[in-house]
Amino acid sequence: METIYDQIYALAEPYWHTRSGEVHMPESYALAQQLLTHYPAADESVVLPAILLHDIGYFGLPTETQMQGIAGSPNGWDGDITRIHEQRGAQWAGELLSSINYAPHKIREIQQIIDGHDSRTFALSLNDAIVKDADKLWRFTLSGVRICHRWVNKQPIPFMEYVGSKIDEWMLTEQGNILARSILAATRRHYQEQADDER
Repeated sequence: METIYDQIYALAEPYWHTRSGEVHMPESYALAQQLLTHYPAADESVVLPAILLHDIGYFGLPTETQMQGIAGSPNGWDGDITRIHEQRGAQWAGELLSSINYAPHKIREIQQIIDGHDSRTFALSLNDAIVKDADKLWRFTLSGVRICHRWVNKQPIPFMEYVGSKIDEWMLTEQGNILARSILAATRRHYQEQADDER
């Protein structure tokens, strides 16, 4: 039976086919679901739509412009691009959710989370913290490392060292911190095993 989240997933999916969103969003969605199991006080009806829709604002922006919205971009970071994708994403999320008659007060909170998910370094709420953690946790996964290391012009091993050094700064929940370390350890093992096989 189709759930409301299935409907939102279908609405969001066409916007993901840029900046590897078709990989990032489903995996971050799964990570958000995992975090939610540890935080019963959080509201999945806010967290899950927010994570599915958080980066749709990149859709339609030229690739070179999108890359400037990434801190550490070899072409230089442009905070204005980060804000543009957040603001566009919040607006479009509101329109998409309204089209399925989602609760207006939920829409407002989702928009508030999206409009600051990268630029705002602190969380407005537990829901916001889970979305932020699920978003960043993807960078520690095998697919995240394979994709993101190129975005910042680093090889995989230095990239993993970089994200590893950011765990305490980036992760806003205790479980996010724990997951970041365990996921990164698994990714490192994969690269080590790959290197051993090539010897």
